[in-house]
Amino acid sequence: METGKRILVVEDDDVACELMRRALERHGYEVRTAADGIEGYDAAHGEPPDLIITDVNMPSADGAHFVRRVRDTPELASTPILVTTGYGTGNATFVMSLGANAYEPKPLDLQSLLATVRRLLGTKHQGG
Repeated sequence: METGKRILVVEDDDVACELMRRALERHGYEVRTAADGIEGYDAAHGEPPDLIITDVNMPSADGAHFVRRVRDTPELASTPILVTTGYGTGNATFVMSLGANAYEPKPLDLQSLLATVRRLLGTKHQGG
């Protein structure tokens, strides 16, 4: 199990957010959540996470705005970002061009999500 790695999940869909939080916590990650890009930026800026997972389509500040803002903040600029979206690869490709590191389609495949999280954090799978 991974311990000590902090992940921020920025997701406006309560069900998807809870699904990710539970899966990540089962694998030993410390998870904080935010409902949109504004709340997510405040959470990331206050206590920088080791990884950010963000939805693309959200109210207030969407994933594109959020990724751009994180990349423009020196203390967050190198934080790996994983984007999720149910609106196809075109949306994800655009957000990746703004500085996201990886993409997972919705509906989420939790095994794929966890594998991508481990890859981005440079950690190995150890059971679970």
